[in-house]
Amino acid sequence: MLAQGNGCLMPRAFVCLISVFVLLASSQASGHDDHEAAGVGSQYYAVIDDFHATPSTTDAIGEIFLTLNEDHTALSYYIVLDDLLGLKENPADRIEPDDIVGIHLHLHVPDTVGPHVLNIFGLATYNMPAEEDADRVIDYENKIISGIWDDGDATIDPETGVPYLPFFPLTSKPLTDWIDYLNSSELMVAIHTNESGFPTMAIHGHISRVVPEPVTIAFAGTVLIFGFGSRFRKQRRW
Repeated sequence: MLAQGNGCLMPRAFVCLISVFVLLASSQASGHDDHEAAGVGSQYYAVIDDFHATPSTTDAIGEIFLTLNEDHTALSYYIVLDDLLGLKENPADRIEPDDIVGIHLHLHVPDTVGPHVLNIFGLATYNMPAEEDADRVIDYENKIISGIWDDGDATIDPETGVPYLPFFPLTSKPLTDWIDYLNSSELMVAIHTNESGFPTMAIHGHISRVVPEPVTIAFAGTVLIFGFGSRFRKQRRW
């Protein structure tokens, strides 16, 4: 097991492992072949790191696991981060360079910063608090963030009483308008720190759909264990 100082997620990886076992079991029980085309009960995943970050401000790493429900009305997410980033409950305490000041889901737009689709934690940008997932739960000690994105999380325009139009860059959007982008791997998770600021991302990850093969849970567990071990034995520095 790696030391915590090296940014290892292994002490919490087993929590993620159990979650992924549940996702795999659910997928198999509901019938993989029947659901693959429709995307029902689909799972998604991303490694969160500083790949292509300019400039690079941290060696931190994390992961995000997501599941879309069968009705395509709710996307649950589970983010786990290593100990190189500070996740603090009180905004006044977020003063260190590696303290997280914002976590969002974005539309990925090549060569620029795409609009937010869900504001999860902290600020949308400087001096603009935005935490709009009503189902969000945070384990600050273990740096685990979970929640559910649905249409009710969309930022409401006070003048019209309906969600802002999609081109507003810093607002949360209705989930159902973005499922096609999710299935096309066009969404990403972005984490901002004091050192990275906005709109630069300290670490980020491009979300892709996971299509598990009809293997046994035992075999899947073996693959995941070796995957976790190998991923966090090396720095993702290119």
